Amino acid sequence: MVQNFYCNKKLFSVFSILFFSLVGLSLTFAQTGTVRGTISDKITNEVLPGANAIIKGTSLGAATNLDGKFVIKNVPVGSQVLEISYIGYQSITVNINVVEGKTLEEEFYLEYQSIEGKTVTITAQAEGQLGAINQQLNTNTISNVVSKDRIKELPDVNAAETIGRLPGVSIQRYGGEATKVEIRGLSPKYSLITVNGIELPSTGTEDRSVDLSLVSSNMLDGIILRKTNTPDMDADVLGGTVELKLKEAQPGPRLSLSAQGGYNRLQDYYGNYNFTVSLSNRFFDDRLGIIVNGNVDNYDRSADKLQDNWRRYNKLIASGQIYLREEQLNRKRSGASILGDLIIPDGKITANAFFNQLNSKGLNHISQVNTLENGWGTNRHIYQTEQYKSVTDIYTSALGINQDLSWIRYDASISRSGTATSDPDKRVYEFTQEQSALLPGYPIGVSPVQVAKFYNADTITTNMSALYSYSTRTIENISSAKFNFKIPYKLNDQLSGYIKTGAKLRWIDRSNDQRQYGYSGLQYGDGSQQRVFTYTDEVFPEWGLADVIQEYGLLNIRPFLTNYNRANFLNGDYPMGFIVNEGMLKKMSDALINAPDSIHVWVPYSVGTFGYDYKGFERYEAAYLMGELNWGTLLTIIPGVRWEEEYTVYDGQRYRVNQSGQTAETPPTEFVKLNVVRRNKYWLPMLTLIVKPTDWLQVKTAVTQTLARPDYIRYAPISYISADSKQVTAANLFLKPSRSTNYDIGFSIYNNEIGLLAVNAFYKRVEDLIFYSAFFYRPGIEVDPNLELPSSWLASNPQINAYRNNPNPAKYYGFEIEWQTHFWYLPSVLSGLVLNVNYTHIYSEMTLAYDSLVTTQIGTRRYYSLKKTSIKTRMPDQPSHIFNITIGYDFEGFSARLSYLYQTDKLTGIGYDGVVPTSSLSAYTGGYGRLDLTLQQKLLPNLQLFANLNNLNNRHDQNFIGSNLTHPSYIEYYGLTMDLGVRYNLE
Repeated sequence: MVQNFYCNKKLFSVFSILFFSLVGLSLTFAQTGTVRGTISDKITNEVLPGANAIIKGTSLGAATNLDGKFVIKNVPVGSQVLEISYIGYQSITVNINVVEGKTLEEEFYLEYQSIEGKTVTITAQAEGQLGAINQQLNTNTISNVVSKDRIKELPDVNAAETIGRLPGVSIQRYGGEATKVEIRGLSPKYSLITVNGIELPSTGTEDRSVDLSLVSSNMLDGIILRKTNTPDMDADVLGGTVELKLKEAQPGPRLSLSAQGGYNRLQDYYGNYNFTVSLSNRFFDDRLGIIVNGNVDNYDRSADKLQDNWRRYNKLIASGQIYLREEQLNRKRSGASILGDLIIPDGKITANAFFNQLNSKGLNHISQVNTLENGWGTNRHIYQTEQYKSVTDIYTSALGINQDLSWIRYDASISRSGTATSDPDKRVYEFTQEQSALLPGYPIGVSPVQVAKFYNADTITTNMSALYSYSTRTIENISSAKFNFKIPYKLNDQLSGYIKTGAKLRWIDRSNDQRQYGYSGLQYGDGSQQRVFTYTDEVFPEWGLADVIQEYGLLNIRPFLTNYNRANFLNGDYPMGFIVNEGMLKKMSDALINAPDSIHVWVPYSVGTFGYDYKGFERYEAAYLMGELNWGTLLTIIPGVRWEEEYTVYDGQRYRVNQSGQTAETPPTEFVKLNVVRRNKYWLPMLTLIVKPTDWLQVKTAVTQTLARPDYIRYAPISYISADSKQVTAANLFLKPSRSTNYDIGFSIYNNEIGLLAVNAFYKRVEDLIFYSAFFYRPGIEVDPNLELPSSWLASNPQINAYRNNPNPAKYYGFEIEWQTHFWYLPSVLSGLVLNVNYTHIYSEMTLAYDSLVTTQIGTRRYYSLKKTSIKTRMPDQPSHIFNITIGYDFEGFSARLSYLYQTDKLTGIGYDGVVPTSSLSAYTGGYGRLDLTLQQKLLPNLQLFANLNNLNNRHDQNFIGSNLTHPSYIEYYGLTMDLGVRYNLE
C-alpha cells in the first residue's frame, strides 16, 4: 500500500526537491528570535482564543489557539512593538526586546471595551459571541464558528442543533430532533464531519451521511464549519467540513455536572432526562492533562406521520397509497470521551478516544389504504404493527504529535474510527382487508384528509396476511495515517509565510448484512389448512384461534384487537384504524421462530436475506503542496495543489428474483458473485486570497476543487431482475465520483460597535453528478457496457434502472448575510442584549439527462433507438431561502435565548412518470419555521437552573408531491418538548 503510494515518482520527486530547498531557505534567516505568549481577559483570567498578536510594521503575526496561546517566529532582533487586539476588547501595544536565537515568552491581558465614565461588564452570551467572531476572522477559509463559551453557556441537546443556527445551514429532523445538517443546501452525504481532525464514519446503511444527534454538545469545546478548502484538507466534500473539537484539560481540578428532566406533549411523556459529567486536571507542573467526559440521556421522539404516494391516473394526480403512522419511539444515548495531552519540548503529544451509543426502541402502528388508482393493490386496507430495537455505536481514537522546531514544524497522527448500526430483531405483523377499503364514490385527485372520510373499516374481511422478522447490521471502520511539514520563511519584514506539504493514507472497510424471515400470503386459501395458524393454535390453545378460523375461514383480526386510540392523532384529522395487541403477536412470532424447521412455518426470504448484502474496501492516498505568502497585514496568498488517488474493491451479487406470490420466495436463480475494482486519480488545484485593506474590513476569496464519492450502495455491484422479468436494476461498474469547481468570496466588516457583518457569495459547478436513470429496452438498442446485466435478461424487453454520472454539469450559487453583535453601549439593562441573525439565498440548476425511447415504423418493421433528452430541475435538498435569528439576553445571573429558524421548500426526490422525470411527481418539503426558547438562572456562582422549550409554535413537518405544493405526501407531528435541569461547575 505504501509502496504503491511512492510509485508515483514524479510527484514524490517534485515534493522532495521543494521541501528540502525550503529547509535551506528557512536556515538562511536564522538571525531572528521568537515571541510566545498567552492572551487573557484581565478581569476573569479566561483565555481569549482568536486574539491577534502582530509585530508592528511587519507581516509577522499569529492568532491565539483555543488555549489562548500564540507563537511568532522569525522576529527581527532588537526593539519591536507588539500589537495585541481582540474584537470587543481594547487593543494594546507592548514594547519588547527580541534576542537572536532566543524565545521571549510573556502573558498579556486585555480589558473589555468601555464607555467613557462607565464600567462595562461582558455578559456570558456576549463572551461566546466574541469568541466566535474572533476565531472566524482568523481562519484561512470562509468559515463559521461556534465558540466553546457559547456552547458552555446555553448548550443544545446535540451538535446538529448547534450547527443549525449557522449561516447557510438547514436541518434534517427525526421526531422533531435535529439529526443531520445540509450545508448550503447540499445533502448531508456531501459534507465531512470530523472529531479532533478524525473523520467520522457514516451512520446510515446506504449513503455517507453522519447522524450528528449522536454527539452531545456538552462534550465539545467548539465547532468550526468550513465552507472552503485548502490543499491540506480532505477533498471529499461539496458542502462543507464540520470540525468538532473535544474539550481539553485546563489547569487545576475541574468538575462539571448537569442533570435535567423533560416532557413530550404529543405522548404526554415525562420520562426524558439528560445527565452529563466532565472531570479534568493537569499534573506534573501542568505538563500532563487528562479530561474525561460522560453523558447519558433518554428522550421520547414519538411522532404522528402521514404519507401519500400520489401517482398519475388518467390526466389527474391522484392518491395511490395513503399511510397513517403512529410512531412510539424512545431514544437513549450514552457516551464518553477521554483526552490526554503531554507537553514535550516545543510541542505536544495528544491521545483521545470518543464513544457514543444510541439505542432506539420503537413501536409503529400503520394503517395503509390502497385506492382504486393503485393498480394491483386496488381497494385494500392493510394494518401493520412494527416492533424494533436498533443500536448505533460510533467511536474515534487517535494518537498524534506536533512540534515546532523553529526552522520546521511538523505533526503526525494515526487514527481509527468506526460505526456499527444494528437492527437485530425487527418484527412486522400484517392484517389485510382485501376489499371495500373505501366507500363507493370517494373523490379522486383530492387531499388525503378528504379521502380519509370515505374509509370503510370492516373487521369481518380483515385477516392476518403476513408476519416477518428482519435483521440488519452495517459496519464501517476507517483507519488513517498522516503527516504534515510546515517550513516558515521570511524574505524581509514585509514578506513572510510558510511552505507546507504532507501526505495521508486512509482505509475504509464496510459491510452490510441483512436477514429476512417469515411468511406471507396468509389471507388466501383455507385457514384451517394453513400450518402457521394451526401450529399457533397448538401452542396457545387458550386464544381460541381454531374457532375464529372456523367462523371466518381465515385468521381474523378480532382476537388481536385492542381499544387503544388517541383523539389527537395527526391533529385529529385522521382515524387511527384498528390497533392490535403487539404482545400477542410477539408471542406468536416467537413460537413460529422456535418451531421445528421441518414444518416450514418460518422460512427465509432469500432476496431479503442476501440480495442486498455487500462488503467493500476503499483506499485513499493523498499528498499536497501549498504555501502562504503574507505581504504585511494587507494581503495573504495561499496557493496549492492536492493529489488524490482512490482504489475501491466491492463484492456484491447478480441474481433473478423468484417469487411464488403467496408464500415465501424461493431462492433466486442465476446467482453470480460479483467483484468490482475501481481506480481514480485527481489533481485538485486551489487558491485562497485574504485581503485586509483596513482594520475593520476583511475580504476572502477562494477557487477550489473538491469531490463527492458515490454512496456505498452505488459502489456495491448489485444487479437483479424481477420475478416477472419486467424490471432490471443494474449496477454501474464504473460510476465515478462527482467533481466540483467552487468559487467563493466573502466580505467581513467588524468593530466593537458593529460586531461582525459578513456577506459571502458562492458558485459551484458540479460535474459527473450521480443520478437515477431508467429506460425501456427494445431489440437493437445498444446498452451501456458499464451496466452489469447479462444479455439474457433483455429478452423480455424490461425497464432498466441504474445510477449514472450526469453528462451535464450542475450550477449552484447563492449568498449569505450574517450579523453578530451585542448592544453593550445601550443604557442600563438593555446592554445585555445579544443578536445573531443570518439569511441565505440559494439557486441551483441541473440539466438532468434521460433516455427517451423512439420507435420508427418502416413498412412492417419497427426500429428502436434511444434519444438523449433532458429536463431542467434544481438540486435535491436545496431550499431557496434560509433565515435564522437568535436574540439573547443576560442580566446579572439570568440568561435567555429565543431562536427562530425558517427555510423554504426543498426538492427531496425527483419523480418519474414511467422513465421520464417530471416535476409534477417529484417530492418536495414544505416551508418550515420553528421557535425555541432556552432559559438559565444562576442560583450560586457555580450552580445554574435552566430550561429548554423546543418547538414552541407546535410546528409540524409537511412534504408534497409536485412543485406547486398542493398534494400533501407526508405530514409529521411531534409536538412541543420541554427540559428542566440543573448544572454545577466546580473549578
